[in-house]
Amino acid sequence: MSAVPRYNALELSAVQEIANIGAGSAATALSLLVGRPVDIGVPAVELVSLAVASERIGPAEARVAAVLTPVKGDVPASLLLAFPDDAAAVLCGLLGTTADSDMGRSCLQEIGNILTGSYTTAIAGMTGLAIEPEPPLLAVDMLGSVMDAVLSLAVEAADSVLFLQTAIRIEGVECSFGFLFVPSENAIPALLAALGLA
Repeated sequence: MSAVPRYNALELSAVQEIANIGAGSAATALSLLVGRPVDIGVPAVELVSLAVASERIGPAEARVAAVLTPVKGDVPASLLLAFPDDAAAVLCGLLGTTADSDMGRSCLQEIGNILTGSYTTAIAGMTGLAIEPEPPLLAVDMLGSVMDAVLSLAVEAADSVLFLQTAIRIEGVECSFGFLFVPSENAIPALLAALGLA
C-alpha cells in the first residue's frame, strides 16, 4: 500500500468541521433515544492508514461491538463505528439491557445507525453530494477480525481512512468510541473538491 496522502491545514480544518456538525446532530438524536442529555466531544480527526486507525482503537485481540455501514452515491465508502466492550456495556446499561443480549445488540445497532446517519447527513449537507447509507451490520468480535472484514468490503479502498476518536457523555457517564470513514479511491479528494478545496 502506498504512503498516506498529506493534506494541508485548510483541508483538514474542513474535514474537522464536517465531523463537528455530525457529532452535534448525533448527540441530539442519541439524547432522544436514551431520554437524557447527551454531549459528544469534539472529535479528534486524522487521515491515516487503516492499520494506524486500528491501533488507535485498541489491540487487535480486544473485543469490540462494531457497526459497519456501506455508503453508496457520489463518494462510495464504508463507515465503521467501534465500541470497546466497556463502552458497549455502558450504553446498553443506560437503555436497561446488556451488551451480550439480543436486545443489547439491537440497541447498539440502532446507536450505530444514528451516529453514521448523522455523519453522512453532515457530509451531504456541507458538500451537496448524494450520499446514501445502506442498512448497518453489527458484529461483536475481536478488533483484528472486524478490520479484516472492513478490508474485504472496502473494494478499491483509498490509501488513507478518516479516523475520528471521540467520547459520548451522558449525564456524567462517559464512553469512548472510534469512527472510521473508509473511502473508495479518490473519495476524499472528491469531498474536498465539493467543499471548494480542489
